Amino acid sequence: MRLVRYIALFIPLVLPSLAVAQVNGLERAYAERMAMRAIDERCGLLETGPRRALAGFTAQARGAALRAGASSQRLDLIANQAKTAAAAKPCRDRVVQTEASRIRAAHKGWRAQMTGSYPGTARSWQVDRSGKDNWRAVQDTGNATRAGLITLGQGLSFAVETPDVQAAGARLFLRDLSKLGPPQANRALSPPLRGGTSVHLAASRRPAMTKARVDQKPRAGTLFVFSDETTRAVLNADPRDSFEIEITSRTGQVSRLVVEVGDLVAAFTFAAEF
Repeated sequence: MRLVRYIALFIPLVLPSLAVAQVNGLERAYAERMAMRAIDERCGLLETGPRRALAGFTAQARGAALRAGASSQRLDLIANQAKTAAAAKPCRDRVVQTEASRIRAAHKGWRAQMTGSYPGTARSWQVDRSGKDNWRAVQDTGNATRAGLITLGQGLSFAVETPDVQAAGARLFLRDLSKLGPPQANRALSPPLRGGTSVHLAASRRPAMTKARVDQKPRAGTLFVFSDETTRAVLNADPRDSFEIEITSRTGQVSRLVVEVGDLVAAFTFAAEF
């Protein structure tokens, strides 16, 4: 969604210490979203649904800027300047009210969509809310394996699925920033060295849930579901990063797959909008 025409004109005020020419399009999109979020937080302009959608669009804009080469420090500076400038906009400003209405209208169209694609550097998150099975956001990780978000109860959990019916356990290796520096975007999808990661064990083992159609049985295989704590850790991972999942089989076979973080937060926001 293209947010707010007026904030594009507002950029020189949002970024007072940077020349407009030095702010690229991706950074500008992020500044626009941050400014509108700041105005909404102060003025309470948006309802829960549109506010969640705006948060997802903001995460998507930040991820795109990071993967294009912006540093976290630079984006934090841009965000702070955007929020400072937004504080000067009156809540009842005509243009602010108009843009809030546009966001609500955009959210209605966004909510009506059943599928969406969120591309990263090398992989994409595919979201399907049609309900043919329990998967909501999926990344194809090769060899008929998949990872992503499934619906369990009232929430979404991170999970990995393999066609191996003998699979016995799974563990996930996330970058530990106390041991390693932040990642750099790369198409090779090189996960962090294991010595610089935290290890997360799957919380439960279940039969596979993937269906080709809603009226078919799930495929043969095994699903591993991770805890809420691990799900939050994955969602908080840097969108430039990738991470490794290791699946062990009762036969002693070990398979490894790599997941790109990418725009998982935006995919989560869309997938959670039931």
